[in-house]
Amino acid sequence: MALMPISAMCLFYMFVLQTPAESEIRTFTTPEISGGPLELSTELLVAKRRALPEIPISEDFNSPIAREPAELPSVESIARAEPQPLPPLSTDWQYVEVREGDTLSELFAEYQLDSADLARLLQSGEEARSLNHMRVGDQLGFKLDDSGRLDEFRLWRSPLDVLAFDREGDAFHVEQIELSPRIETEIKGGTVYSSLFAAARREQVSPTQSMRMADIFGGKIDFMLDTQPGDQFTILYEEKYLQDELVGEGDILVARFVNRGEEHLAVRYETSDGWVGFYSPDGNNMRTALMRNPLDVFRISSNFNPRRMHPILNTIRAHKGTDYAAPTGTPVRATSDGNISRASRFGSYGNIVIIAHEGGLETRYAHLSRFAEGVGPGVRVKQGDVIGYVGATGSATGPHLHYEVLKNGVHRDPARVLDLMPPAPGIDGEEMDRFRDHTQTLLAQFNARSEELLRSNAGVSAD
Repeated sequence: MALMPISAMCLFYMFVLQTPAESEIRTFTTPEISGGPLELSTELLVAKRRALPEIPISEDFNSPIAREPAELPSVESIARAEPQPLPPLSTDWQYVEVREGDTLSELFAEYQLDSADLARLLQSGEEARSLNHMRVGDQLGFKLDDSGRLDEFRLWRSPLDVLAFDREGDAFHVEQIELSPRIETEIKGGTVYSSLFAAARREQVSPTQSMRMADIFGGKIDFMLDTQPGDQFTILYEEKYLQDELVGEGDILVARFVNRGEEHLAVRYETSDGWVGFYSPDGNNMRTALMRNPLDVFRISSNFNPRRMHPILNTIRAHKGTDYAAPTGTPVRATSDGNISRASRFGSYGNIVIIAHEGGLETRYAHLSRFAEGVGPGVRVKQGDVIGYVGATGSATGPHLHYEVLKNGVHRDPARVLDLMPPAPGIDGEEMDRFRDHTQTLLAQFNARSEELLRSNAGVSAD
């Protein structure tokens, strides 16, 4: 018998011992959270029903479910192994996380679930339509009966939002279940050394709360142009708990930002007619008619300069606006309420959205990679609505947003045009007593906890 060359033998051993990639392994697990599995009692359910199965809950609900490591087979076992049918699925609760490209029909086939039961799930009621719109990170759970039939099925959009299917003969009953969390308040704050977002990240403030804070003060402060080292922020916000496990964050209740020595303080308040907004302690609206920045994540690449060198034409040409360099696909937001007058390709602007606002104001958003769904001429948009996404169409050297503001047809510096805008309405006289009763309690709590935070943060290093 001919001997196998050593090099070929080495390649053979490397092949059989290679661990399969995680993307090639899909196994069900029943994960646990720290301190043991979570047991959701019926007291937490809005609808009275038996308790939900144990599910993994963490601060980041979109984090992947842990999978047990694969055990490497021996060379001998591979040599004599023959294809075996998959083992029967357990009757205990099993879980899987939705990945990019997953469909429910493919998952049913992959895990040998009856396709007829999938049809029954989809026909169980109006709520079942959510199964056709699963998102990456959604959690699925199912349980079989003793005969191996699907008995119960769950779709978790979040730890607080569950779509529950229970077998009733040859059909399924579907119910939307909303869990009621316990609400507590948390306070965090810090000092800016490079940027607000770096400071917030250092203090373990979530990106969601960072952007909420930027939105609250977005009409007062340009967080790219106005901030400087030594600025300070503090926020008091809600946290949501299920049986002592943090499952989400709620609204900011009070926010403070000290910019260049000037304090900006905002309190969340819901008016008697249901309007929610942020106001200064004396009742002035923090919302302005025009946001200072149209992007969620940005950095300035060129500021307003009437004698700027055009990057493509290589001539001195008025640069009537501001460029915000950002990755392709970054959402672009309307800076004020208005009606879209144009959403199309337009010469050197590339893909552009033009919005007409009250008082002869017009804003332009150019070089977009694409438009947001539903955006078109005549569409009414509100401040903060996403209207498109950053790109490099038209005369653009790289992905960025070109933003212009015009007043009565004349270009204005976006950083100064706010001076031409009327202030948003604040708390009126009839509402003021109610406003003060509400905000005094919040501000007292905020001030007391801010002092505690300041003492605990003494000596923290810079970011």
